[in-house]
Amino acid sequence: MEQASNEHEASTAHPQTQNNPQAGQSLENNRFLAKAKIRNSVRDVTANTESSRKRRMVHHEAEGGPSKSTPQDDKKNETLKPLPKRIRKFVDYDLSTMKNSKGGFLMDNEQDDARLLKQQQQIEELKRQRMKQAELLSQAPNVSLDKSQNPKCTVCGSVELDMQLFQVFKVAVCRKCKNEHPERFSLLTKTECKQDYLLTDPELKDSELLPHLLKPNPHQSTYSNMMLFLREQVEGYAFSARKWGSAAALDAEFSRRETAKKALKNRKFDAQLRDLRKKTRSNLWHHRQEAVHVHTFEPVPASSSSSDSHTQTQQCSGCGMQCEVEIF
Repeated sequence: MEQASNEHEASTAHPQTQNNPQAGQSLENNRFLAKAKIRNSVRDVTANTESSRKRRMVHHEAEGGPSKSTPQDDKKNETLKPLPKRIRKFVDYDLSTMKNSKGGFLMDNEQDDARLLKQQQQIEELKRQRMKQAELLSQAPNVSLDKSQNPKCTVCGSVELDMQLFQVFKVAVCRKCKNEHPERFSLLTKTECKQDYLLTDPELKDSELLPHLLKPNPHQSTYSNMMLFLREQVEGYAFSARKWGSAAALDAEFSRRETAKKALKNRKFDAQLRDLRKKTRSNLWHHRQEAVHVHTFEPVPASSSSSDSHTQTQQCSGCGMQCEVEIF
């Protein structure tokens, strides 16, 4: 059939090609090349459709049951492994180890900052003091099998003591009596002892004179440890002969100091008032000096009716005051 079509095309060719054999040969070659391109394109389309059908069949076989793996399939699976980290297009960040460098220009070196080092040393020292006291509290007291030899509560006689008060303040009292008698066994801060009982810092820091319990400062961790004192021991020392002698003497000293504070406050107020009065007086004097008026007289043109030529009327340009001046 193809041969017949070629013969038909050759017979129906342009009469000029028959006269020129070279032109006819080139036309024939172009025709064969075009047909070859068409056949190749059709072959590629059929190959693609067959490969897609094979992929669908392999997919259905994998879903239906186990398939036999081949060395070629193993190689394909190896190529489908996840990429190593050095080839990935993203980076994993550990936010717990990241630091704010403030753009890379304002980074502070914590190791060279004296203020941060001092603050860290203070925190460590405060922790060391609390740990030392915690070790003392963790040591359980010796307990005897004879109940009569064990310490008992001084109020109710119970053996179940509050170990914190017993080990720190050497006071034998149970938790129940501690809560029922806050006027004796409540804890006072250092500020309360200084304000209410007029005790000094050296007296409060002496652990042999007044034992104290250390706790972290609730306002800030870098502040000094909070010192807690037992009310019974503080009152016993403040009302003793070594300090004020009695509660009445403490009240008298407190009232004397309050009176001295008020007198000092009044003296400061009077001094400030005197300074204010001096400043006010000096300001008034300056205002009065500025308010002094100096007349500047100018002659007033005389009217034609006035016949006296020996007098002249002058008027102040500032206030308008007039006066007559004799002319010699």
